[in-house]
Amino acid sequence: MSDFVTLYPGVYTEREKTLVDRYLADNRALEERGEIDIQALIHNRLPKDTPGIGPNFLATEAMVRYNNQKYDPENPLLNDAQYARKRGYQNILAYPTFCDYDDFFMVPYPPAARDKLLVSQLNHSLTIYQPVYPDDTLYLVNNARHMTEMTSLEGSQYRFMVIRSEGSVYNQKGEKVNDVIFRVTEGLKIYKPGKEIKDPTFAQMWEAPDWTRRPAHYYTDDDWEFIKDLWSKEKRQGNQPLYWEDVNIGDEPTWTVDGPVDESVLPTFPYGMGTGGSRSMKQEILDPQIFKTMIRDARDGIYRLPNKKDYIPPVPDIKPVATAEAKEEGAIDTRDIHKSAETRSALINYVGRDIAIRHIHNWMGDYGWLYNIRWGLMPPESHAAHGKIVPQNPDAERFLEKVPKMQGRFILTHGLTGDLAITRSCVIDKYPRDGQFFVELVWWVENIEGYIWEEGAAIVRLPSKTAK
Repeated sequence: MSDFVTLYPGVYTEREKTLVDRYLADNRALEERGEIDIQALIHNRLPKDTPGIGPNFLATEAMVRYNNQKYDPENPLLNDAQYARKRGYQNILAYPTFCDYDDFFMVPYPPAARDKLLVSQLNHSLTIYQPVYPDDTLYLVNNARHMTEMTSLEGSQYRFMVIRSEGSVYNQKGEKVNDVIFRVTEGLKIYKPGKEIKDPTFAQMWEAPDWTRRPAHYYTDDDWEFIKDLWSKEKRQGNQPLYWEDVNIGDEPTWTVDGPVDESVLPTFPYGMGTGGSRSMKQEILDPQIFKTMIRDARDGIYRLPNKKDYIPPVPDIKPVATAEAKEEGAIDTRDIHKSAETRSALINYVGRDIAIRHIHNWMGDYGWLYNIRWGLMPPESHAAHGKIVPQNPDAERFLEKVPKMQGRFILTHGLTGDLAITRSCVIDKYPRDGQFFVELVWWVENIEGYIWEEGAAIVRLPSKTAK
């Protein structure tokens, strides 16, 4: 006999009813609010009860440089202010994903209405209109939220809810910096009366596939020769324009390699990139003198610098923000999911995304603009491979199937600490629009054994030889 209530679509338990009604009312309030008055927002003239208003915070130079150095240290647009100004920018650019704090935009099914939670199909999109510079003030605004039920008509121990959240980020000038879409599928379970666990721990509430059953990889001498060969072949387009006319559908940009990833980033209010996490050892391993000082771990074969702070950079002081983060009763702390463990830990969804951005930056060069980045992980195939059956979110974008040679390839695992990140991509489309010239790529991140652990797509704006 199951310890859980059988749930039916649209039929809510007494415990759920009031909470779900309030959740749906909050969603309707966003729709009824309409477009935000951004000038009223940045000058603090909006009514205090205006729905959807999130935190505002300062993009300190220390935090901007911290993330840029961790993910794309060889890119002068992100690290050299003088160079960036020569290219027409005001200062170094923040990483494109710097300010999109997903835990603000993604408001879950009411936590107090469920006892266990199974998450699948994170499937997100970020569109970038303006650069973020150090000392910008950024304002986060939720615009819309839609919930669609996918629970089996025959009844199920899981209530499956697909949640799509949309929002925007603005700067202190009132310019829209980003639009975001965050999608997630939540599988919710409710204990039968008398079966509840009082004050459950995170582990008792959280349900997930056993991702760590995939054996850890030991990096052999041959593996390191393979990694160093890929590093030696990496190509930065840099200050040589990549013209739209010179790109063809089917082109495959040069692979990039990051990791092995020693430690996951942890979500950090209110940043879109979090803090912590390890950086790549590419420069050190390729430098013969520094390489001699590195220590190879007998357990995993990974080379590390003697001082942990050299490959897991210390986090800068974080300035207080105007709006404090409030947690609803029963809500999860997403830091619990990705904390370092003695064995291995799951990498947060945006580790692969931010690694892939370096790959895209290398390919497009200084004159390209990353207009849109999408990413996805934990599709139904990955859960099914671990004995968890979840319904397909019809709104989720499927990326790999758009690349002919990747037909039939799926994400079947989750990124874990210790994984290598080999980023590959393929051009799938190119088109002019409103006098500008765009190319679309599908990208994916795989480990040294060929397991794909993140997939996505990007739209890049390129210069044209024919543009006036």
